[in-house]
Amino acid sequence: MALSRLLSATSARRIARMLLLAAGVALATGAASADDLKTIKIFFPPLNNGWTSGFELVEVADAQGFFKKYGVKDELEVVPWDQYTVALDSGALDFAPFSDYAYFINALDKGLKAKEVVSSTLPFNPDIAGDGLVVLDKGPIKTAQDLKGKRIGTTYPSFSGVWFALDWLSKRGVAKDDVSIVPVPQAQLEQVLQQGGVDAIIAYAPLNIQLVRKGDFRQLFSVSDIAGRFITRGGTMASDKFIAEHPDLVRAYVSAISDAAEWANTHPAEVIKLGIERGRLDTAFLPDLYNKDRKEDYSKLRWAPHALNNAQDLAFWLDLVEKAGIVPTGKLKPADLYTNEFNPHAKDSAAAN
Repeated sequence: MALSRLLSATSARRIARMLLLAAGVALATGAASADDLKTIKIFFPPLNNGWTSGFELVEVADAQGFFKKYGVKDELEVVPWDQYTVALDSGALDFAPFSDYAYFINALDKGLKAKEVVSSTLPFNPDIAGDGLVVLDKGPIKTAQDLKGKRIGTTYPSFSGVWFALDWLSKRGVAKDDVSIVPVPQAQLEQVLQQGGVDAIIAYAPLNIQLVRKGDFRQLFSVSDIAGRFITRGGTMASDKFIAEHPDLVRAYVSAISDAAEWANTHPAEVIKLGIERGRLDTAFLPDLYNKDRKEDYSKLRWAPHALNNAQDLAFWLDLVEKAGIVPTGKLKPADLYTNEFNPHAKDSAAAN
């Protein structure tokens, strides 16, 4: 009987030790798993009145666990718009989303050594809203022709919003030399327009929404109509140096964004809900940020399939920038601008060609 009790006690202790060992292994495994995540530094712009463009796929990838799925932890680095290219070039950032292809082409021409590694920005689509040129509703500017010899104010003279406006004007007989681009601080755009310092302003959302809602202003055109079709607008930049030294991190980031694009395309309303929950979207500007008809319907929102860069779309933007005189004609070709090699869907999609 004593022997039986001794064996039982020994067995119990052995079982207890095994359970403790198993628990320790589990804890150690969990800690190692967390430690194995490699941090990637992602550009994030300062919030503009409680809203910022292009957050969508980065936030989806984070919320849905896609970054973690591919072994990385995203760290958002807030950098002013006019400094994020320098930050990328210096290595302070690993990835810079929100880069319009038109802007990227200019930066590449001016010496930036980088590529667009994934299409992460919400494309332009005639079915959805977009920012653009705003004029006084009761002023003399009614058409593109009325802007000949006039002044257009903007906070970012070297950003692609200017080139979009110039392209719209050129297709209506107004050459770039027919207008003057005037730098105006963001906080003073409305005032300068009202006082006649400029005849039109390039108003990014949500300013264009605020002005049009007042009833004293009118939007001449929307950038979402610029191509007359669904067209990928931009993506994420990574420096050539970072791509060469950390191809595993580039592949992880691109794969996570690719998964996020597919999730977003099947859950567009959930993307907006996520933006609200995370403070990226101010409900005061919804649904106008995305919809022309002011209806709470986000079903028309679509991102690039698998977040692939599209060669035909890049050719469109290159042509636009060349015609605007931003880069020399023929100096660059679409293949110089991007890579799809890190996207797991590149081989299965015509968009990779």
